[in-house]
Amino acid sequence: MTTRFVSSIVMPEKKINILVDFFSLTKPRLSSLVIFTSALGLFLAPGEMSYLTAVVSILATSGLVGGACAINCYMEKDIDALMERTKNRPLPSGRIAPGSALAFGLSLIIVCLSSLYFVVNPLTAGLGLTATLTYVFLYTPMKKKTSWALFAGAIPGAIPPLMGWTTVTNSLGLLGIVLFSILFIWQLPHFLSISLYHARDYTNADLKIFPTHIGIKATVHRIAIYTFVLFLISLVPYYIGAATEGYRNLIFVLGGAYFIFSLMGYKYEEDSSELLGWARRYFYGSLIYLPSVFVLMLCFK
Repeated sequence: MTTRFVSSIVMPEKKINILVDFFSLTKPRLSSLVIFTSALGLFLAPGEMSYLTAVVSILATSGLVGGACAINCYMEKDIDALMERTKNRPLPSGRIAPGSALAFGLSLIIVCLSSLYFVVNPLTAGLGLTATLTYVFLYTPMKKKTSWALFAGAIPGAIPPLMGWTTVTNSLGLLGIVLFSILFIWQLPHFLSISLYHARDYTNADLKIFPTHIGIKATVHRIAIYTFVLFLISLVPYYIGAATEGYRNLIFVLGGAYFIFSLMGYKYEEDSSELLGWARRYFYGSLIYLPSVFVLMLCFK
């Protein structure tokens, strides 16, 4: 009796753990950002759409990114095994077989692309396919060869709000392109700050990053430059008539403060704990800045 009782408890637990591991292959934190940004594109786009179309678009876009992430995990399983922060992921730890992860990722991509094509529209599906191919076949292999992979990776990361926009309009619009541009530029200093405080991990895995390519101080300089560009492009919705003066005024405060904070990296010595602490704070600040800009855009459109 005791053996059967333990078995009935353990087996469901194992099944739950497997489901959690498969879910983790989709990199849920990234998917949550995709849901938010694609929904933003939906709400800002002019025109009407059905509730079903909106839900399918957001879920399929998120699932598409999840499928691409699962394939990324499959392709980088040996690299993940070399880094402290990724060595316990399902593939390098052996909890999920590589073939299962690949089949899972491909299935997600096929289902989500089909949903976008037949339920939403071919343009949105085409953007989703472009994002997937860029992430899997351009960004992922580039990371081992050049630090410029940063820019390749920013392309698929910036496409979801444009997909939200095309879900409603079935066309590319000026504000849709601006949303893409804001998210593209935001990713550059965001990931540069990560590369500063995870530089040792990336080096151990032989991934090419800017701190080891151009130096730490030059990377800090790039963070400041890209933050200033982000500040400028965040103002564009006002100047194209897509947001009010209230938006402009608050962006001047928010963007100006964030740019000033980016300049604080100059005062710290290379490889100092203070610099790494600043890079981490900058990273968390980026997670506040982006949704703040988008929420302001919705409130002051």
